[in-house]
Formats: sequence, structure tokens, C-alpha cells
Amino acid sequence: MKALFPFLVCVFVAATCPANPADFDASGRVEGIDFAILAQAWKTEVGELNWNGLCDISEPNDGVIDERDLSVLGDSWLLAQILLEIYSDGWGYLVDTITMEEEGYISFTVYEEQEPYYDPPELYAYASREGCYTELYNFTGVMLYYHPLLGWRVDCELTVDLDPVTARKLNGVMFMTQIYFADSYLADTDVNVLAVDTNTYDLFLVTSFHTDSQGRFAIDPLPAGEYFLEFYECDWGEECYHFEEVDIGGLYEDFAFPSCSQALKPNIYIYPEQTMELDVHLLFPRGGQVTTSIPEYEDGWHVTVEPSGLIDGRYEHLFYESVQPDYSQHTFGWVVAAEQLEDFFRTNLAQTGFIQKEADDFVEYWVPRLTGHAYYAIYPQYNAEFDKMIQLGFSTAPDNLIRVIYSIRGLDTDGLTLREPVTPAFTREGFTVAEWGVILD
Repeated sequence: MKALFPFLVCVFVAATCPANPADFDASGRVEGIDFAILAQAWKTEVGELNWNGLCDISEPNDGVIDERDLSVLGDSWLLAQILLEIYSDGWGYLVDTITMEEEGYISFTVYEEQEPYYDPPELYAYASREGCYTELYNFTGVMLYYHPLLGWRVDCELTVDLDPVTARKLNGVMFMTQIYFADSYLADTDVNVLAVDTNTYDLFLVTSFHTDSQGRFAIDPLPAGEYFLEFYECDWGEECYHFEEVDIGGLYEDFAFPSCSQALKPNIYIYPEQTMELDVHLLFPRGGQVTTSIPEYEDGWHVTVEPSGLIDGRYEHLFYESVQPDYSQHTFGWVVAAEQLEDFFRTNLAQTGFIQKEADDFVEYWVPRLTGHAYYAIYPQYNAEFDKMIQLGFSTAPDNLIRVIYSIRGLDTDGLTLREPVTPAFTREGFTVAEWGVILD
């Protein structure tokens, strides 16, 4: 599932489902240690040696540990609790985690650190239980008031109905995640399972499966190890290719992968020390593809580049756009007022190592297009983060490579708190390549 939002949230929850009274050690499952605790207090009454009031679980309590209490424990034997992980739709952070003893209706209260993105508040929850398929629920809450210490109180209702897994199969559910908005099932999708031949290091097809309308699959068990899942995400105007590495080690595996994002107008500036013939390739380590380019990308760019940066005698930079799984970071960044965007980008690009012409190109194209919001959250993806999504390959390696793609989201207020990024300082000595771009969240 998603990582925790980088805030410390103090939450008090009121739910209709109490803990299982037979789960004496509060492990979330009634099993052997609970039976041992009951056995130690067996046939004792209030006040006697070894009496344990936790074990008086018959209804009503009768002050003696006997067959009636054992019957309650037996009814819950090896029955795991249902775990609900509740997220804010619109902000994407984990609001709270609560448990249920049985399927059915539950009402509960959560407190959101940020003012809910939607009015009324929209939330979603993962419901999981051992022996059942994980399910995803979208629901609407009722916002009551703001508490200065806890945040916005939201009352919620939900009905949970889980389905058992298929016996003696490798079962699981595939999900597509988003940074801010509700996750979804990878529904009705063909998936190839690939592995690496340890002798030739070539990939080979292990098996294939098709997910159902809730992203579920049930296939013959696989040996524990590393595999690759290959599939197309179809939520785009054109399909987005995924190539995702996974570990499989049991008979139940849920997989959650980030949905694709669009890299908008990355410009690649190239400055060799002398005129050179150069092959440039875009590599997508987790899947993705080029959607447009100037000059035409085809199987790569094969260009002649002058020390001034002029390409093939006519282009000042290589241009492309692409779609790829969004592995960008959203922990470190800045919140910038709309009227300060030009100053911010000029300063940040210069600190990173971009020259004035490159910064001018960025500002002239992007600042006029960032409209409609009072503030913008800006998350920089420098070389290491950029490489998780898109890599550059060269027939002659540059001495220095400067890359940043900004993930940008419009905000109506400046209430979002982000951790300050460390801006790396790049040098421009020798053969230098610089690239900037934008992902609009």
C-alpha cells in the first residue's frame, strides 16, 4: 500500500467493533497462546490462585473459567481480524488503521490532518484478512468540525464483505496506486510473469494470467524468488507499459504499482567539447514509452552535436514526452506562491547548475502555463529519482549529467508542510548534458 504521509497525526477513533475477547494477547488472531492462557486459569473462580479475569469471556460473565469460556474461544479459533487501512482521497495519506472482528457494517470516526480535499470528504480503504482477497472500498464521510489538536473530524460508515481465496493456489490482488487520489484495481488485464535464466541471464516466460474485475488472480504456486510482472495499464489514451520487479514467497501476494504519469516537455541540452556524432537513447527501467519527440525518436536519436549545443545544424535541444510508472518522490519539496514561480525556478535551476538560456527556456514555457491556483507544491526529482523512471544512454558518456524533473501540483492554500530538499550542485566541466522537465500531478 502507500507509504505514510510525512506528518505525525494524533488520532482518536471510535468504532463499533471491539477487540475479540478471546484474543487474550491482543495479537489480532485467536491461536495457541490464547488457549494456553485460558488453560492456566482453567476451573478457577474470582479470588483464587491463577484466576485471570481476561478469560471470563462467556456472556454474561459468570466469575468462573469453564466450558462456556472455552466455547467462546473455540468459535474464534484461528479467525483473524479484518484490517482496514483508511486513506484520504485527494491527499493520498494514510488517515488511520482500525480492525473489525467480522464482516458487515461498521461506523467509525477519523481525524484528517489536512482539510479534506473534497466536500463532503472522500476516502478509500483497503480491507484485508488472512484467507481472503484484499478489497478496496471508496466511500464518503460526513465532516462535522475542526479540532485544533486532532484536525477535521469525519464520521464514516462502511459495509465490508470479503471473499475467500482459492485453496492450493497462488492468490492475490493487483492494485494501481496514485500519489493523491484513490487507488484502483488493475482490472481485466493480461499479466506475464517473467524470470531470469541464471545461466544465460535472459528473461523467459514463467506463466501468464488475467485479472478479474477486482484485480484478483489465482494461479499455480511458484517457487519463492524474484520475478518480473509485465502488463499494460489502460487508463491512458494509449496503453502504458509496465515492467515491475516483485518478490514471491508464499501462497498469497498483493501487488501495488504506481499508475503512469506523463513527463511533459523534457528538454535535453548537449554540449560536447568538440563536434561529435552521438547516439542518445531513452530507457524506461520499470516500463513506459515515448509519446512524441523532436527530432523523431524512432529507435533512438542519431545526431551530430556542436560544442555550442546546436544539434544537426537546427535544433537547440532534444525534445520528447513520455508516459511511465510514476516513481517520483513526494516527501521533499517547496510550496511556492503563484506570483513567485518565476523567481523560484530561476534561482533553483541556477543553484542546480543550469545556465541562463536553459532557465529562460523553462520559465518562458512553464510559468505562463501554471495558472489557476494560488500556490504550487513543487517536488524535485534529481538524477537518482529521475533515473527510477527515465534513464539516458549515450554512445559516448558525458563527463557531467544534470537532470531535474519537477512534479508540480496546484494548491488553493499554503497549508501543506514539506521537508526542505537538498539541492545538489552539479559542475559543467567537459562534455556536459543538462535536462529539465515537468510532471503535472
